[in-house]
Amino acid sequence: MSVIGGIQTFIKTYSGLSNIGVWIDKVGPEIEVGIIPIPGQRIVEENIDGSSIREYPFALQTCVLTADDAARLDNSEFFEEFSDWLESQTLAGTLPTLGSNQTATKIETTSSGALYEQGDSGTAIYQVVCKLTYEQTA
Repeated sequence: MSVIGGIQTFIKTYSGLSNIGVWIDKVGPEIEVGIIPIPGQRIVEENIDGSSIREYPFALQTCVLTADDAARLDNSEFFEEFSDWLESQTLAGTLPTLGSNQTATKIETTSSGALYEQGDSGTAIYQVVCKLTYEQTA
């Protein structure tokens, strides 16, 4: 399984996204949640045996209504709850399943959820930047 595929499968288990499609590289009026890879995948530490610790940055984006203040508050609360969920999953050791030579060690948000793009139709795209840290064996 690819790293992004493991992240997608994992994020689909979040109860706040039940019955909502979670897509890769796509978000829009009919696509409610998208996982968007962000440039910067990198090796954090490389060991002499060829194993390494790596990071995979991504954004979780949602296209939601912003018609009134209550809707905007709900949008912000969603990202707070999602961030708390990622933290609790890391603490519990419940992490994405990756490829055969990769083991996830941490998944977290690196910024709070924020308005990313405002549309003219009473909708907007919000996003939170996240990071998966994993070990890869040689």
